[in-house]
Amino acid sequence: MKEGKMKRFLQLICLSVGATVIYFVPIHLRSLFYVPMQEVFGYTNTQIGNLAGWYGIMTIVTYLPGGWLADKYSARKLLAGSYIVTGLLTLVMALYPPYEVALWIFILVGISSTLTFWASLLKLTRQFGKDKNQGKAFGSLEGGRGLAATIIFAASSVLFTKIGNAWVGLRILIVVFGAVTILVAVMTLLVFDEKDADHQATNVFHGFLRSLRNPNTWLIAFIVMGIYTVHAISQYIAPFATNAFGTSVLIGSLLSQSKQWVKPLAGIGGGILADRFGVSKILLIGSVLLAASVGVFALIPGNSQLFWLLVVNTVIIFLLLGLLRGLYFADLNEAGIEWHLTGTVIGFATTIGMLGDVFVPFLAGRLLDHFPADKGYTYIFGMGVVSSCFAVIMLLIFRKYNKQRIEDKE
Repeated sequence: MKEGKMKRFLQLICLSVGATVIYFVPIHLRSLFYVPMQEVFGYTNTQIGNLAGWYGIMTIVTYLPGGWLADKYSARKLLAGSYIVTGLLTLVMALYPPYEVALWIFILVGISSTLTFWASLLKLTRQFGKDKNQGKAFGSLEGGRGLAATIIFAASSVLFTKIGNAWVGLRILIVVFGAVTILVAVMTLLVFDEKDADHQATNVFHGFLRSLRNPNTWLIAFIVMGIYTVHAISQYIAPFATNAFGTSVLIGSLLSQSKQWVKPLAGIGGGILADRFGVSKILLIGSVLLAASVGVFALIPGNSQLFWLLVVNTVIIFLLLGLLRGLYFADLNEAGIEWHLTGTVIGFATTIGMLGDVFVPFLAGRLLDHFPADKGYTYIFGMGVVSSCFAVIMLLIFRKYNKQRIEDKE
């Protein structure tokens, strides 16, 4: 019994820590160490933007085929392969390569951290939770990622500051993250058995066509889109605090970072609630509350006397997003999605659902350029209300369409 619990704990560590460190080069290096990155790599702002842009393009185009791979081949081996390739590419970045080489690294990391990784990660998470603990499994993954990110990145910042030399400090950090990513690959092969990664499809293309004909596939994709679009919009809370409320950049940054601080509580707590009351029911209640909370930002005027409301509402929004993002793939069981189609459905739903990363910055930038700050943010958060309400409508349809199966599980 103790060995079984220890094995499951190590599996969760592999999923959570791996899903954090694999994104160090394409996302966290830039967000945490932007200025030192410019200094030691010698890249311009435009070049850094291009690196991120090409990485984003590769993720969008590989989500769907990644789902096919996860259903066709061993998710365990695909996950380990993703960690190894990404870890090696991370170590190459420690050499401070010229921009042209870094561009190819970001393109390849976009493939290794998505094509062979994302759907495989979520498929293993679904199998980790088995039939009755989907909420806890997906919630623990989201909460674990938040906890891992908080600890790892805080330690990274302290280490970088202690070293005191950007050239040496950044190289050490990159090497450490590359090595840890490869170590997680080895752990994944050791703590997951092939039986933990079974349910492989024999005809992936036929399975894909079957999935497209299933209304639940589209409903799940639209639920993810409604919730994830609000996540994309939440990135504007920091500039909203600075521009509309007159807070300092530091305060805005701390508000933004609170997303990571509350994610463990939100993810794990949401998972427990979902297994107790039903995944789609908690998603529905959470989406209604999210629409109301985002609506507060769309309506309140920028006033320093309402700073307390800014702080409280920000924490509420991040708690709800942590809960909802931890659960929006946990409704596969309520939808009756067959195990061998898990990767295909996740790949399709992610491709559709995360389009917010594409259109939200495009629309938000134009709204802020064409309207005064208060009006611009009103429209941006108004877009979040519409998106949340869209998720609510999709969840109501989902619950009606799957009424009998949901009642049996609840």
